[in-house]
Amino acid sequence: MPGRLPDSVVHRIIVRISAGDDHATIAQTAGVSQASIYRIALNMDLFNKLYTPKTVVLGRPRALLPYHEEASINPMYINLVY
Repeated sequence: MPGRLPDSVVHRIIVRISAGDDHATIAQTAGVSQASIYRIALNMDLFNKLYTPKTVVLGRPRALLPYHEEASINPMYINLVY
């Protein structure tokens, strides 16, 4: 996977996108692909950031769900759920 674009190129792209220039023109002048321009514009619209936020959840899943924990603490909760 290629690395991120240099900050100077990204700044020029953002300025040109906010000015309303055509994506093909921006890609040609910045020396990047049109897909990169579309992706940056989409990320700015959706996340207000250049790159998507990390969505990987660190750690293992919980062994007990919250209602399991509640049932182990309060035996009356079992009758209400099941």
